[in-house]
Amino acid sequence: MKLLFIITKGLEKSGSAVRTLQLAALTAAQGNHVEVFLMDEAVHWAQGIKAASGETLNDYRQMLNYGERPVLVCKSCAEKRLITQADLIEGAVITPMPVLVEKVANPDYKILTF
Repeated sequence: MKLLFIITKGLEKSGSAVRTLQLAALTAAQGNHVEVFLMDEAVHWAQGIKAASGETLNDYRQMLNYGERPVLVCKSCAEKRLITQADLIEGAVITPMPVLVEKVANPDYKILTF
């Protein structure tokens, strides 16, 4: 089974977003196939923003890239916020929405939305 964590929360709900990143990272570190897709305000995490607690996506990147999987960033969400690939941290990739649609429709994936 593959797990896809879809995160939509940015700094306005940083506690929830950081806990989700922790959960995804710990799940990946246990050897599970984990992917993360950032949407809406969560795309800012891929820019390296810091939560009030000081945590960033970079703090979990090594565990999340377990198996060489990048953090996926919604293309239309990034474009709306004038974010380009050059603005993102290493390990994050701007990805078009049809890629997400394929994963959501794939019965091999379990989708978790936060």
